[in-house]
Amino acid sequence: MKSLKDRVKELGNSLPLMEDREKGVLDNIMNQPLTITDFGFLKDEKNEEYVVFIVKEDEHNFYFGGSVLTQDLQSLQEDGYTDAIHKEGLPIQLEKRKSKNGNIYTAVKYL
Repeated sequence: MKSLKDRVKELGNSLPLMEDREKGVLDNIMNQPLTITDFGFLKDEKNEEYVVFIVKEDEHNFYFGGSVLTQDLQSLQEDGYTDAIHKEGLPIQLEKRKSKNGNIYTAVKYL
């Protein structure tokens, strides 16, 4: 039988890649080359998925991605690229951009 702590982890809203890491701030890793080495998806209160990822350049934190990165990684996962991302990494750069109607969003540039 599992320990109570292990069983409660299964009920919580977390992923194994989040264990022993803190929640990072995306603004701290903007505009620099990064390599995604692992990712997974959690569900929000509307039951919609959003991505959680880690990067090679920061072993102490995990990050929550926005809708663009979530959709891109869902697509890559559906197309069978998860193992390649784990082995090779996915080089990206995150940048703040302003939409036509003035909203700020995070753009993903693939390197």
